[in-house]
Amino acid sequence: MGVPEGSEVQAGGRKGDGPKKKAVTRSVKAGLQFPVGRIGRYFKKGRYAQHVGFGLLGRVLEYLAAEIVLELS
Repeated sequence: MGVPEGSEVQAGGRKGDGPKKKAVTRSVKAGLQFPVGRIGRYFKKGRYAQHVGFGLLGRVLEYLAAEIVLELS
């Protein structure tokens, strides 16, 4: 009872057919410079809320940072 030939499965359940696709981050999907995943991790760790829309939160933080930079310049 072994694995049939030609059906090697790598970690994560991928078959070894070809090159691995590059991961697309949530920041790239939202078109932001701020790290959406990191913001979400900090909010979850700090227990600020049960549920937070991290993409929206990232947009708000990026907007505020841009406004502050423009205000100071």
